[in-house]
Amino acid sequence: MSLMAEITRDSLDLYEAAADESFLSLMGTGKLDRKMFLDYIVQDSIYLRDYMKAFAMGMFRSRTLRDMQFFYSILGFVNDSENETRLKYLADGNLSDDDVEKVEKKEACRAYTEFLIRTAETGSLEEILMAVMPCMTGYEYVFRKTLERHPEVLDTYYGPLVRDYTSPFYSECCRTWEAYCDKVCADYPDKQKLSSVFREAAHHELMFWKMAGGTI
Repeated sequence: MSLMAEITRDSLDLYEAAADESFLSLMGTGKLDRKMFLDYIVQDSIYLRDYMKAFAMGMFRSRTLRDMQFFYSILGFVNDSENETRLKYLADGNLSDDDVEKVEKKEACRAYTEFLIRTAETGSLEEILMAVMPCMTGYEYVFRKTLERHPEVLDTYYGPLVRDYTSPFYSECCRTWEAYCDKVCADYPDKQKLSSVFREAAHHELMFWKMAGGTI
């Protein structure tokens, strides 16, 4: 079993708990309140700003050109593929990215972004990877579970978002990044530390979904 497979397995309970959150269940059936969904999109948009900063710090800490290119690639995805769907949902709520700048972070979002920035500023390249990966692969996991449980979700208002994170392209991105993490972290002396950082990030992911559903 690869390093990333082991680390993800050790936090799978948090992924599963996130996939079981009411917010995603309601999304799957198309019954999710649109105002609640818009609030989630706004907080996610705020979060993405610091997520991108963590990747930018990863570029800064990179040891090779290939490392820098890997980190740069995710910035392109956030700006292009992911951004198109997010901006459409914001526009449906008569909001833009400029409006998002004025919105205050909710507690779960604040705690998550503070963790990201703290890790990006003080952690190693390997630790930065562990901090950002649960968002990437966690989204794939929860939306695949949602699609498996509610195939009809693709015909709802929330279909474009689910489609983005269950597409072959997104799956390929996740596998590429997992393989990259396996390579970069192969010689890291404290694998338990990496697992701990990953699990802390996965916990913040769970809290973010709870926030979205109004359970915290």
